[in-house]
Amino acid sequence: MKNKQNLKRPIQKIIRFSKEENDYLKDKIERSPFNNFQNYTRILLLTGEVKIVDYTGLQKLNGEVNRIGNNINQIAKLAHQFKEISGEDINDLSQQLSEIQVMISERFKEELKQERLI
Repeated sequence: MKNKQNLKRPIQKIIRFSKEENDYLKDKIERSPFNNFQNYTRILLLTGEVKIVDYTGLQKLNGEVNRIGNNINQIAKLAHQFKEISGEDINDLSQQLSEIQVMISERFKEELKQERLI
């Protein structure tokens, strides 16, 4: 009994499903960001909905920004080689790219944190 007092959620509820309902629920849980029945149903019962956020667009954007960074580095290398661009311009471009990468990374982390809080 002492173990239950140490739990963050000591109250247990029991629910029964038919085979079809259980299969349907398993499918919903697998497609959700939650890894088990307890997390999925707790959020569903408390909030009335389970939000699923698609991050593929943000991940693609991050990949594109990384490719742009590679292109800037290649341009910088050629510019240094042929002395066609100032070092200050290259530093400005690199700094702007770094700021974009940080903004995307922070936004992605915020989205993940919000999803876990739900």
